[in-house]
Amino acid sequence: MRYAIFALASLTLLAGCAGSTGVFPVAPGIWSVSEMRAPALGGGAEAQRVALIEADGFCRTFGLVYVPISAGPGAYPNSSYGPVSYTISFRCAPPVYPPAAPQTPPPAK
Repeated sequence: MRYAIFALASLTLLAGCAGSTGVFPVAPGIWSVSEMRAPALGGGAEAQRVALIEADGFCRTFGLVYVPISAGPGAYPNSSYGPVSYTISFRCAPPVYPPAAPQTPPPAK
């Protein structure tokens, strides 16, 4: 029983070491998302990965593609553990290329 309580307490503490602003508008047609991860959860690299996935997923829900405007370490780039946050500003745009038509093999000779 002590191990179960310890495991539950550990998971609760680790869950508090990650944060997200969610996607929010910063200007007409421009969105932003910030992620923060504790070093034990991957730090800035994990925050970057999650932020990119969230921005891409947001645009995909509208059938659009993610177009970055600016991206980089977030509010605490010089923490003693290195960057632990990542912020992206982006817009969603229609895909540049239409879907490719199915290729048909050339006629046999």
